[in-house]
Amino acid sequence: MEILRLDAPEKPLCDRIYVLGATLKAFRGKRHVETHIIRHGATDEELAALRGQGLVGPPDPAMPAALLEGATEDRALACLLEAFTAEESEALAAWLEQRYADRIEKLVICPLDLPVPLGVGPLGEIPEGGQTGFIRFDAAPGYDLPFAARAFYDLSAQASAEASPQGPQNS
Repeated sequence: MEILRLDAPEKPLCDRIYVLGATLKAFRGKRHVETHIIRHGATDEELAALRGQGLVGPPDPAMPAALLEGATEDRALACLLEAFTAEESEALAAWLEQRYADRIEKLVICPLDLPVPLGVGPLGEIPEGGQTGFIRFDAAPGYDLPFAARAFYDLSAQASAEASPQGPQNS
């Protein structure tokens, strides 16, 4: 398993800045499946602590106006709350390497660009079903990290596998 780490700026605007992405060798009959790993289960107190800190910027000018309807600072901050601290990202990377090194091709740990643009929303709100869903690492046997971690996948754009060794599952 290859691990690629990109450093955050020297003085990031907040501690929760790292996002993780994993490429699974094979998962549910597909190969080279891209996932986005999120920290799940943020509290209202964590959200309140981020308000008013300048962590949300103007919307991306390329974003269609229809997508900005209902956009709020709290939704953009909820996206930020799905990120990990440096310590959490390293702990999760170590657990993934120990548990799933034979099933993950590459793990990328990189900082978010801050401020996050108004109009983005948390991945955790995407409904599951059909070709999309979440791998619940926190439900796997032996998961002992003090935060929940889940990997979002969308199989609709993935290549089919010729032989399908199963990727990360909750077993």
